[in-house]
Amino acid sequence: MADMQSFIIGIVIVGVTLVIGIYVSATIAGTMTAGSAAQNSANTLVTALAGGSAWITILVVVGFAVIVLGMLSEGLGRAASGAGPVY
Repeated sequence: MADMQSFIIGIVIVGVTLVIGIYVSATIAGTMTAGSAAQNSANTLVTALAGGSAWITILVVVGFAVIVLGMLSEGLGRAASGAGPVY
């Protein structure tokens, strides 16, 4: 269970950091001269960070799969060793 808590806390921290980065970059881009190279760079950064959320979904699915498979293999190992029923 501690592995699951660490995983969830890590995902939340990554998500919050991503949202703060997008917000700060968008705010900075809004204060720059329209059409300048600096504003274009800031807008490109916002677009790149916004598109990065797809890999977070993959990490969440893989992380939960690892946790579930670990719990299953641990439970099946105890059941096979004769430790009694595992619920």
